Amino acid sequence: MVSMHSRAHEWLLRHKKRIGLVFIGHSAKRIEEYLFDWLLYGVVVGLCTATYGAAWGYFIAFFIMAPLSALACYAYIRFYDWAKKDWLGFETIEELREKEASASWLMRYILRVAKKGDIAMFFVLSFYGDPFMTTVYFRRGSHQYNGLSKRDWKIFWTSVFASNAYWTLRWTVIFLILVPLWQHFLKPTFTAAGLL
Repeated sequence: MVSMHSRAHEWLLRHKKRIGLVFIGHSAKRIEEYLFDWLLYGVVVGLCTATYGAAWGYFIAFFIMAPLSALACYAYIRFYDWAKKDWLGFETIEELREKEASASWLMRYILRVAKKGDIAMFFVLSFYGDPFMTTVYFRRGSHQYNGLSKRDWKIFWTSVFASNAYWTLRWTVIFLILVPLWQHFLKPTFTAAGLL
């Protein structure tokens, strides 16, 4: 009888290239997300909120960032299809969905739960990923890399709207909390301590 440890070792050896590709892909995507979502988004929403107030600043920032987000995510989709590499692992998930009948009982259970949660998955990917990741995850057919169908475009634009509405609101709320906190508490405290 083959031990669980040796089966896991064999599985890792068979899939090491795919695991490495997904690791590198997610790492690169995470760095880009920090630069876009946490740096650029914060600066644009902060400037718009400071200049135009919370309500107008929100809408102006949204209309600046949504097209930038859509353009960047579309470029990612084009590159993803051109490279024909599953560097996010989403095609592998889709492949498992299509082969559900031959999957283990545990994988079938996980896939059944995932299928019931497409709306939740859409919002999770839109809010904590981006329209690129959302669209690639929901495309039909694995390893086809064949552009966007009419359905994919709907998912893409809905995700662009949802994602940018979320990130603009998130940064607006952060600035609405931080600015008074700085003005009324932190700045006087630092000034009194001789730090400013």
